[in-house]
Amino acid sequence: MLKRSSSIGFVAAGCFAVIAACSSAPAPQTASPAPAVADTAAPAVAEAPASEPSVVPASYKDIKYPEFKYVAPYPKDYRVEIAEGVSGYIVSDRALPLVNLTVYFEESNVASNIKDEAASEMVGTMLRRGAGGGISAHALDDSLEFVSASLSTSAGTFLSAFDIDCLSKDFPALLELAKKVLTAPAFDKNQLEIVKANFVTAHERRYETPAKILSALKSKVNYAPNPRMWDATADEYKKVSVADVKRLAEGTYSSKRIVFALSGDVDRDSAVTQMKEFFAGWKVDAPKVARPKPETIAFVRKPGVYVVDKDISQANITMNQPFVKRPHPDYYPTAVASFILGGGSFTSRLVNRVRSDEGLAYSVYSSAGNDYRDSAMTTIALQTKVESVDFALKLIFEEVEKLAKEGPTDEELAQAKKAIVESLPALFDSPESIATIFAKDELLGKSPEHYKNFVTEVNAVTKDQVKAMVAKYFDKNKMTISIVAPVAKLEALKPFTVIPLDSLDFR
Repeated sequence: MLKRSSSIGFVAAGCFAVIAACSSAPAPQTASPAPAVADTAAPAVAEAPASEPSVVPASYKDIKYPEFKYVAPYPKDYRVEIAEGVSGYIVSDRALPLVNLTVYFEESNVASNIKDEAASEMVGTMLRRGAGGGISAHALDDSLEFVSASLSTSAGTFLSAFDIDCLSKDFPALLELAKKVLTAPAFDKNQLEIVKANFVTAHERRYETPAKILSALKSKVNYAPNPRMWDATADEYKKVSVADVKRLAEGTYSSKRIVFALSGDVDRDSAVTQMKEFFAGWKVDAPKVARPKPETIAFVRKPGVYVVDKDISQANITMNQPFVKRPHPDYYPTAVASFILGGGSFTSRLVNRVRSDEGLAYSVYSSAGNDYRDSAMTTIALQTKVESVDFALKLIFEEVEKLAKEGPTDEELAQAKKAIVESLPALFDSPESIATIFAKDELLGKSPEHYKNFVTEVNAVTKDQVKAMVAKYFDKNKMTISIVAPVAKLEALKPFTVIPLDSLDFR
């Protein structure tokens, strides 16, 4: 779980989407001029024999599609070594004169005490907004706008990064501009005041919608206190100084483990030479004080029903249970099981029962979290009118118990596998996506064979595994049920614990 990542100008992810691919339409044909109409009658022309009438299937289920065949791109085909500790992925596409470069530095950005939390959150933004290298913030904005380019920065829990988007003709100049600004950031005072005001506004509005409250409630009742979860106050944001940000930004972009993603209108060999020169001149001093390492997120593990009282007509509900940290043998079977239970839209059991049959919710779904840094959670979530909360939960757990006891049908299992496997191409829908995914995968330690194994792992899931995973990871007795709704209308759910809104922040 990444608590924060600030950016001017990230896949997740980890849920599977079912997508339909569509081919480009053929280029329109230019019509020939119509011949002039003659006064005399045209000679008779023999009629062509009638073609066989097309057969329309009686049902959409009878439509036959060609076998799905897709081979994911292979990381080693794009990987380059630039220097010791510096590697990257170059995906060339000359169709448009555009280039994207994202550079990831493996380094943490976690406050060592809660008083530094506010300033720590601003570091990623101020690296870009404050400009540097003798270039003012306004001059940098003007320079980027003039060539329709962007430069963004972030400093997250595990990674710092910067990103360049520009026309290919401007890429060499943008590389030098980024190096000049980011190796000597200035942290302009006036820009910091703007950033502080934005953070204060975001803090004041953090609970303005039921969805935001539910997200905070879910974290509060599931996660143990951790510096990665800390929330600053409005007063702490207001008191941040340039010196605070500069101190906490010290050493950002100094990591000796760098992975980049370069895509677009570039020649691979020329790009390798260009990136070698770029990183050879990248000089940032390491921090004088070692940065604290991120602590692993731990679970409270206190199942029950937790409610934040809010006068609304639609109850917002999420049910969660601790899951696994990847790689783990339970992940793929649970992903397939979740698709059948509630992740497969109108093919899933929860949607059919809760929405289609009973009309209790517009959206109801399940998911199996996908996380390589911490243990994830399984989820069942929905919105329903307050008066039907008890009935909706009853139906959901009936479907969970039924699937855990009886398992899926052959058709359900086949459909789930097919949909998950066929979602794979969506991950690689552009050169930028390919390069970025492979760069992030390397930092996560994924095998180069990961996407080749993906199809094998999904197709190997059995009915018995689906039953076992539903019983293990969607267990009512191990789940927290978080609800945002009027407490007075939830009598049927008692006993439950009311969580005051002003206690949701992590301090």
